[in-house]
Amino acid sequence: MLEVYHFVNPLSGDSLETEKKLASYVTTATEKIALQVVPVMTMQSVHETAVALGHPEQEQVLSQTMYRFILDVKAVQFQGKKVARRFLEAAQTAIFSGQPYTDEFVMGLVTDIAADQTLFLEDRNSDLTIQAYRADHNMAAEMGVTQFPTLVVYNTNGANHASRTTDFSDESLRSLITPSASHQLNTYDGYLHNGHVTRSEERRVGKECRSR
Repeated sequence: MLEVYHFVNPLSGDSLETEKKLASYVTTATEKIALQVVPVMTMQSVHETAVALGHPEQEQVLSQTMYRFILDVKAVQFQGKKVARRFLEAAQTAIFSGQPYTDEFVMGLVTDIAADQTLFLEDRNSDLTIQAYRADHNMAAEMGVTQFPTLVVYNTNGANHASRTTDFSDESLRSLITPSASHQLNTYDGYLHNGHVTRSEERRVGKECRSR
């Protein structure tokens, strides 16, 4: 099985496009794939997003919005990874069309994707959601993710193999997300260098949080 981690900046149009592209590959793949879209916020990504939007002076406000958005994605994710991906994509599409990220908008979107509003409200500000957010941040750092979007593919079939890339071209995705993908991946040795990744305690905790 392939574990696919798609690290994204939730307020980046590039990330939205790669989310859609990757989803189409996963849908048609013959290999069993566990896809996890992981929204992450860093000081650098907030700064770059503010500059790209032409409002560098609003970096603090953007940071608060991005943080709230990511926590909401994590809260929805407790109800399933697929429903969380629907929430993320629908919210991104609306935001990029000029929709302000308000509580009213969020609750309407939760209803639209058929998620449970009561559970969402319970999880939205819970310590567990914050822990899941931090676990994802640790996992991104541990896997050497410094740009968004970034893809990490881990093959669990027998010998451990993994690869990290920022190349979302058709050729790159075909070479990684195929039944023979293990031949394209680096041998896992527990470290970050040369594209290798690790499965440390932080990653295990993160997965437990997301599978509550």
